[in-house]
Order: sequence, then C-alpha cells, then structure tokens
Amino acid sequence: RERLCSDGFSFPTALHLACATGQPEMVFLLVSARCELNLCDRECRTPLIKAVQLRQEACATILLQNGANPNIMDFFGRTALHYAVYNEDTSMIEKLLLYGTNIEECSK
Repeated sequence: RERLCSDGFSFPTALHLACATGQPEMVFLLVSARCELNLCDRECRTPLIKAVQLRQEACATILLQNGANPNIMDFFGRTALHYAVYNEDTSMIEKLLLYGTNIEECSK
C-alpha cells in the first residue's frame, strides 16, 4: 500500500495532509475508510507525529483511538512524545502516555 518516490521515500498521504492542516473530520473519514495509520512521509513522520508536531490534538486523538502507533521514530529519532514535550503540550503528553507511548524508547 505504501507508494515510494524515486528517491525511495514515501510521499505524504491524504491522512498526513489532513493532520497537518487540522481537519479532524477528514481524519475521521479517512480512518473510517481503513487507511493505513502508520505510513511515513519523507522525514519518516507518521500522521500522528505530524498532528502532534503541529498541535492538532483533535486529529492526534482520532489516530490514537484507532490504533496509531505512538512509538514510531522519525528520521531524526524523535517520536510523537518528543514533539509534545518540545511544544510543552501537557494534554497531548498525557494522551500519548495513556495510549502506550514507551518512555524508555524515547530516552535512547
């Protein structure tokens, strides 16, 4: 299901774009259509990482509720938790912990 660019990296999916632009209704629609939740973009960022990075909590919540993996690392070795901490987003940190973020994995 993953499509790759000529350089071997995948391009952003519609789910990435919906998360990055803060469209929770579109995220819900795409998730309901069973799109892949954990595909990575050029920087190895999942839709969840994009949502957290850009402070789109409603989008991130939908992804987490539907099984998005919060422990995937991007190209720089950062998880969604790293971005939530960087943003000082206490609510998102709590939510990520609730949905199984591995704190030890993030500490490596």
